[in-house]
Amino acid sequence: MVGAVPSRLRQAAAEVLTRPALYWALAGVFWLRVIVLSAVVPRRPDAEGMWEGARAYLTDPSHLYDAAAAYLAQTHVIAPPGTLAAFVSPPPIAVLAVPIALLPRSVGVEVWTAIDAVAVLFGLLLLYRTLAITNRLAQPAFWLIAAYFPPLFADISAGQRGGVILLGAMASIWFESRKPALAGAVGGLVAALKYYPAAMVIGARPAHRVRYALALGAVLVVVTALTFIPLGANGPVFYYQHVLLPSLASHNPDCAYDSVRTLFARTIGGEPYLLPSGSGVVAVTSPLHLATLALVLSYASALLFAAGAAWAAWRSGWNPAYGMAVGFALGALIPNEVWPYQWLPLLPLVLLVAVRAIERRRWLTLGLLGVCLLGFYRQPCDLIFPNLWTVAAIGVFVLALWENHLFRSEVSSTSRSE
Repeated sequence: MVGAVPSRLRQAAAEVLTRPALYWALAGVFWLRVIVLSAVVPRRPDAEGMWEGARAYLTDPSHLYDAAAAYLAQTHVIAPPGTLAAFVSPPPIAVLAVPIALLPRSVGVEVWTAIDAVAVLFGLLLLYRTLAITNRLAQPAFWLIAAYFPPLFADISAGQRGGVILLGAMASIWFESRKPALAGAVGGLVAALKYYPAAMVIGARPAHRVRYALALGAVLVVVTALTFIPLGANGPVFYYQHVLLPSLASHNPDCAYDSVRTLFARTIGGEPYLLPSGSGVVAVTSPLHLATLALVLSYASALLFAAGAAWAAWRSGWNPAYGMAVGFALGALIPNEVWPYQWLPLLPLVLLVAVRAIERRRWLTLGLLGVCLLGFYRQPCDLIFPNLWTVAAIGVFVLALWENHLFRSEVSSTSRSE
């Protein structure tokens, strides 16, 4: 009789935990949290910087990058966001923000934040439709994980443009199976905003890859070239020499930067980083000072990530959604410096693996993914070691590559239906 009570409790717990309504409710709570906390943010410096860049593009395009180039030349780091000196993005970003630059700054910033948030939702909806989820638990889990993912909140609250890029990338995945040239063109549009979506070409089907790559490359070149025209004949050279290349070499000690490069530089390279301490900050430095080894490991890891992405896409039978999501995720792992919102490209891959793990009852995979996602729970500067986000992201990526077999049967069934 006594033993029957724990048995009934376990059964009751199992019934509650397997009810989709529970996870739909949790997803609703997390999305409400994202909406409320995003709305009460006092400043959106990234959106302010976009407004400044777009206004300069409209009023004095030939001097769009003068402030950024001067700041980089003087300090060798990118300026704090919110000013024209911090605008180091290519001209297509300025063109994208032109509509909000016609509004007062405070209004334009909020309008842009709303646009980016809506783009996030539509991008996720496209991915949700692409996955054709039928499992009653996987459906709410998709939206719950998306709402929890801290980089998504970081992108919206800062007024970034990750949502627009996510929407374009998911649209590219959506069109790949039916209209590969259109898919490539859409990929080219978002690659003009940030170059990393071009890596989605890794996952396109072999029969579609050439058309996809040609369309992507053509649109990327044309859009970039057209948006450079107002800057004058010397505009492209000035941007690449004095803004783009110096910004890529920027080594900012801010704890919010948590890229793979900084993981090695801070642990074994002896590169200092700043952490909040009381009313100020404190510099933290590793006792190891193997800077050359740290640099070699950072470049080697980038090559391994790219090679692993191509291998996993091949092993999946060239499943386009999976392979393109893997390529898109490289945009979070390869750059030299990564802000919290720049981990957003990992989200589609996280959602793909989570959904398929639930559908195939791969509970160990789901558990490991959950552990990795817990690494994002606190903001980098709230941690003793800010690169815990980097470790978690690498764990997510490696797990996703290893679980490529979860997506093989989808390609076979798709091929038969076609």
